Amino acid sequence: MKATDLLKEQHQEVEELFERMSQAGSDEISALRDELVATLVSHTAIEEELFYPESREALGASPLIATSYEEHALVDIMLQKLLSTEPGDETFHARLGVLKELVQHHVEEEEKQLFPQVESAMGAARLEELGSRLEARFGQVRKSDVEALLARNVAKSMPAATGRRARAAKPSARKAAAKRPPAKRASTQRAEPARGAQKGRRTTATGRKKTAATAPAKTGRAAPARKASRPAKTSRTGRKGGRTSSASAR
Repeated sequence: MKATDLLKEQHQEVEELFERMSQAGSDEISALRDELVATLVSHTAIEEELFYPESREALGASPLIATSYEEHALVDIMLQKLLSTEPGDETFHARLGVLKELVQHHVEEEEKQLFPQVESAMGAARLEELGSRLEARFGQVRKSDVEALLARNVAKSMPAATGRRARAAKPSARKAAAKRPPAKRASTQRAEPARGAQKGRRTTATGRKKTAATAPAKTGRAAPARKASRPAKTSRTGRKGGRTSSASAR
């Protein structure tokens, strides 16, 4: 069977599972969900491991293939959400509906755009050989722990975005840190005026004490000196005056 025909058959199986789940009762919907998860995880695995690399080799760089990888990542996230939700929860069918829309959009792009290009580029013989490899690998993945594989796929796709955000934030963080003055310098600058102010207060207080101690002593000595000098001057003047008067009399 050609690779594109095999993938189309699997697309149809997935569509039928969606339809059955929409009409299933509570007693069978969990089993149908597990079958849907196993089928989709195995299908996307063989596309990513074999079909997309072979298609890229035949077509060269193609935006359709790049888009298909990204759509698979979204499908994986919704599958994990569906697995973590109980069928009786009100969000179960909402998540199931979103998953169905994603898968239908992906299938439409592949079958109407990518597959015709691949068939023209590869040829029938190569498509037959690739189809056999896809079928064998699908059986292997289907028998493995698909839930563990799904968890690895989600973990592999999500941290890439987280790492880019962290790297983008680092330069801004470094610039912000460079603009902020170091904490130690800031504390030293605040402390120095405080010590200077304390020294100024101490000097002023000391000066006041010295002035207060010396002022009364100087005032006390100066006042008696001025009082004592005045009579002395008067006495000397009087004596001088007396002598002058006596001389004149003579």
